[in-house]
Amino acid sequence: MSSISRAPKGVFAALATPVDSWAKLDLKGLEGLVAHITKAPVNGLCPVGSTGEGPLLERETRMEVTRRTVEQLDGSLSVIPATVSVTERDVVTDIEGYAALGATHVLVPPPYYYPLSAGSLGDFYHRLAADSPLPILLYNIPQMTKISIPPSLVAELAEDENIVGIKDSSRDFEYFASVTSATSSASKGDFSVLTGSDTMLAASMLVGGDGTIAASVNLVPELVCGVYRSWVDNEYQVAMELQGQLLKVVQACRPPSFPVGWKAALSLLGLCERYMVGPVRPASDPEVEALADSLVSLGIQVRGTN
Repeated sequence: MSSISRAPKGVFAALATPVDSWAKLDLKGLEGLVAHITKAPVNGLCPVGSTGEGPLLERETRMEVTRRTVEQLDGSLSVIPATVSVTERDVVTDIEGYAALGATHVLVPPPYYYPLSAGSLGDFYHRLAADSPLPILLYNIPQMTKISIPPSLVAELAEDENIVGIKDSSRDFEYFASVTSATSSASKGDFSVLTGSDTMLAASMLVGGDGTIAASVNLVPELVCGVYRSWVDNEYQVAMELQGQLLKVVQACRPPSFPVGWKAALSLLGLCERYMVGPVRPASDPEVEALADSLVSLGIQVRGTN
């Protein structure tokens, strides 16, 4: 197990949230999924983010998922839950709740709905950081929030002592490279730039990335860790071969839509059911059957196969 660092680096699971047919938290499924992920040398788990359907969960449920994750890991790994609220007061309430439960960091996306200038975004994050009991990671996911955090603003925020990194899920490689370049000389030193795009892990490290917070870590944690560790150990050819395998897994899980495909894939491994939090529909039987065929062709054993 890796030690917990203030600026997280390495491989982190964007933890899925197992639920039952009534969209209530599946506690047995959650425990089993966490156990499955942590058999690999991951650096932490990130519950109730986009993969974890956090924006569709009530605060009580988000806190329960975080609490149980913290308890199961027992201080061995980072726990980085996400906020999902629009109002600043609600974001603060989320952060305080996560801190009280023992989370190590918090992932904070921009408030969505209204367009925000760089100045407004900067004010928002600086105000949060001033009083946050947890170190903050910025969360750039413009396809969901409709707001992109400018690289120049990321560089400014990287100077704040309580803002320690960013997860970029834009799938925009030029943006990612711009952020690593802009933050490489942060005067305070440590600032992590993590990709949320599984398919870009090796490429992101080529331009100075520090690892990933990824959905695929739920399904194939050893494979994702293998890409990261091979690159860190300067085994670039091995890293690229493993990245090619990971690309195929990610592409196989995309057709039912995000994050429906990941939940369906996890159900095929017997880790949880395919149920989603409403109003999102789960994958259909034909979609699951097609996904099963794809995973088997990639050497991933699913329920009912040898």
